[in-house]
Amino acid sequence: MWSRLIIFAVPPLLVLLAAALLVQLTVEREQAAVDRKAAERLTLYRQTILGEYEKYRYLPYMLARDPRATVALSMGRPTEASNRFLEEMAEQSGANLLYVMDDNGLTLATSNWRDEQSLLGQNYSFRPYFHAAMRGEEGQFFAIGATSGEPGLFLSLPTPVKGAPRGVAAVKVDMAPLERAWAEGGETVFVSDDNGVIFLSSVADWRYRTLDVLSQEVRGRISLTRQFANRDLAPLSGEPVGEGKEIRIGQQVFRHNAAEVGLLGWQLHFLVPRAETTGNSWLIWTSGLGIGLFYIVAVQVYRGRALRRASALLRQESDDLRKLNQRLVDEFEERRRVEEELRTAQRRLARSSRLAAVGQMSAAVAHELNQPLAAMRMFVAGARKLLQGGHVEAVEENLQEIDSLQFRMATLTQELKRFARPSESRIEMADIRSCVHAAEKIVRPHFEETGVCLEMRLPAEDIILETAPLKVEQVLVNLMRNGADSAVSCETGKVIVKVEQADAGVLVSVADNGPGIPDELIEKIFDPFFTTKLNDGGLGLGLAISDRIAEDLGGSLSVENGDKGGAVFRLFLSSSEQEDGGAEVKAATKATREKPGVI
Repeated sequence: MWSRLIIFAVPPLLVLLAAALLVQLTVEREQAAVDRKAAERLTLYRQTILGEYEKYRYLPYMLARDPRATVALSMGRPTEASNRFLEEMAEQSGANLLYVMDDNGLTLATSNWRDEQSLLGQNYSFRPYFHAAMRGEEGQFFAIGATSGEPGLFLSLPTPVKGAPRGVAAVKVDMAPLERAWAEGGETVFVSDDNGVIFLSSVADWRYRTLDVLSQEVRGRISLTRQFANRDLAPLSGEPVGEGKEIRIGQQVFRHNAAEVGLLGWQLHFLVPRAETTGNSWLIWTSGLGIGLFYIVAVQVYRGRALRRASALLRQESDDLRKLNQRLVDEFEERRRVEEELRTAQRRLARSSRLAAVGQMSAAVAHELNQPLAAMRMFVAGARKLLQGGHVEAVEENLQEIDSLQFRMATLTQELKRFARPSESRIEMADIRSCVHAAEKIVRPHFEETGVCLEMRLPAEDIILETAPLKVEQVLVNLMRNGADSAVSCETGKVIVKVEQADAGVLVSVADNGPGIPDELIEKIFDPFFTTKLNDGGLGLGLAISDRIAEDLGGSLSVENGDKGGAVFRLFLSSSEQEDGGAEVKAATKATREKPGVI
């Protein structure tokens, strides 16, 4: 009796134990996820703070060196010219305040000279940034303005920059927009100084609160510099906010992460409510209890039905045997019918595939031969002009180029047939730079015709790779022509071809400064018969063929929009020997030769 009861009680207990372990693992995982997110956000917020600092850091240096700003020091009194100059500089730079003080801290020129709260005549010798500048150092200090009552970051330098200081050039940076951006982001973040005073916060009520109770010495220093304008500086929480991972502020507990800003001893804090790290615990406990109750009910139901199933089982077995036999007969007949339909469908599919291949290859031949034909027309036109001028040797060189192009066209037709039968393609040891130069000769007339600049960035050393050079040239010709067609819409169209060594291969990139490719079309760009050049008679096969060639060579072809506009195509050619390469290409003797010519 007791043994059966124990066996019955073990599964629910195991479920509850598993739920407890799962809750613990879930909480730890959520905490780790929150800490990773906090580290990312802290890095971002730190960069925004330092970005604001670096944005205005140059201004004290410019003011200290500009006589239009420091002429008041020479005259020993305020001048309207200096005030107007500082006012214009503040409007152009976006700084909150620009002002110049003499060696006693008296303000002789300021950008807000027209305002009621003008700094003219005010003395700020009590500020640490003034003393730092007078020592020849860069002054940095965050404080509430003694005159305006508005907080900001003060930056200063001595003037002149070198030699004995005659005064101080200072800039005040308004950090309020940064706080508003934090508050709009919906996250809890604040910055404390080296005394533990919070001066920037996404929660307005936390501003000018402290992480711990300030000593009288620290309060005395703050009062002496009038840093926080006699604010109360009460602790943020009844408990010190230290380096612990969890802190309590009021009635709420937060997950706490902090990082050094790298400026004036500032520390950046990022808080996430603890509820976000334990939000799924109740679901796990509820599920565990539900499973336990379901088990108890299921056991009772099962015991009641077990006897009824046993009595009905014998009657059902005979009926099942008869139905099973009939079902086997029906399934056998159905399988024979389905197999016959499958064979018929396969024959139809093979016939349709052959017809589709014929249509695609016909269009591909017309597309790929148009490029060398266009080059031949340019060479023929050039030969005629050279004959008229009596330049026979140059005509001979053009004829050699025409002969090279017709040889390429004949080879190209064979390569297009290999598009459908890749096992016949040849590979050999080739210099990728030579492939680029050969493709350049083909497309150079097109670039001259469109007025697009073609820039080649090739390494000085050879880049030898075992590949099919004609296929590589074919891909590069397509990419260069596409780049020229895209960049022609720009006033200074440009295509850059760059070759560089990559991990386990070679990377060839073709970048243009055209309008780029719409995001919704990038996924379709390599589809056969897809083109964005309908008015130019494009067939939409160039990139499809190029993608197939790159795949056959054991590489890849990709595209993305450049950071500064335009599209960037990247052809990666692998230098590692592919195990299935024999099924894709056959090794052959080196047969391609380059002929010099005149374009």
